[in-house]
Amino acid sequence: MKVLLARCDRLGDLVLALPAFAWLRRCRPDWEIHALVAPGAVPLVENDPAIDAFYCWDGGEDAALTERLIAEKYDAAVLLQYQTPLARLLRAARIPRRYGPLSKLSSWLLLNRGRWQHRSRVKRHERDYNVELVRPLVGPAAAVEPIDVPRLHLGEVQRDTARRFRDQEASGAETVAFVHPGSGGSALDWEPRNYATVANALARRPGWRVFITGSHHDRLVLDALAPALDPGVAVVAERYPLREFLGVLAAGDLMIAPSTGPLHLAAASGLAALGLYPPAPTMSPRRWGPLGDWAEAVTPPVECPARRHCLMQHCLLHNCLEGIVPSRIVDLAVAVADRRRQDLAASGSVAGNRGDL
Repeated sequence: MKVLLARCDRLGDLVLALPAFAWLRRCRPDWEIHALVAPGAVPLVENDPAIDAFYCWDGGEDAALTERLIAEKYDAAVLLQYQTPLARLLRAARIPRRYGPLSKLSSWLLLNRGRWQHRSRVKRHERDYNVELVRPLVGPAAAVEPIDVPRLHLGEVQRDTARRFRDQEASGAETVAFVHPGSGGSALDWEPRNYATVANALARRPGWRVFITGSHHDRLVLDALAPALDPGVAVVAERYPLREFLGVLAAGDLMIAPSTGPLHLAAASGLAALGLYPPAPTMSPRRWGPLGDWAEAVTPPVECPARRHCLMQHCLLHNCLEGIVPSRIVDLAVAVADRRRQDLAASGSVAGNRGDL
């Protein structure tokens, strides 16, 4: 049996889809499992032992890709997030069984298997929605198979990057923390000055080294943050491409961020992950919270009036995230980092996710 699992949107979404690959691999270790991802997401799947091969789709028509998929002669494909052009491509690739969420009119026309899902109603976590779509491939016998948290797998070059970053950028530090202040527009944001306050407070703690991360999508936030940072906080935003950034993350102990891809990357890399989330259902941690051994989500102490989507500036409580005070995040960050260190010590590992570095 040869199957293709497709998730071609944002990095955090793909991270939360990785448990579906791992779950299917455990259920059917003899199957050949391929991935279809966005071109920029290749570093997330290229070393994953649950994935035998991968292809990239950039969102447009791609005759060459269609021909390659035809040549693979897949038995089935699963769209873990429905996109009409992608469904057309998989039908053109002559894949006989095409599964996915039956959430749009075109999905009923282009998929011949599927499951009715209303993810905006937020009845479960995104990870669980993904695994739900894969289950029909296996059947009811595998219903009791547990679902793991996401795990990222590094190559040797990335492990070298982690060792080098820890030695050169954070030599002697007991705790390496990353603060990622931007969400790239995926969620309501905490003010940059709050992230600066948290970063400064943590950097003043003995044995702590704090780094600000971000991409070009976060440039406005980073520019607003920079003047408020103490000299002891280092800015490494826009310094590393994704493949190298995964190695840098593996050198760390903690990530503080809003609901964004790097938060999920950190949690899946074995770091303590502290996420700041709006309470609106479609943005809430119930669906998008970080998953990991030391992952926690914080929401403001308000009764959100939104039924599904955040009302943004039209809400009387806007911006409710200001109800989260920086001192609370500092205390939680220290507590979760300490808990991680204690758990690793109890298990005999002093490096956690760096144990194989």
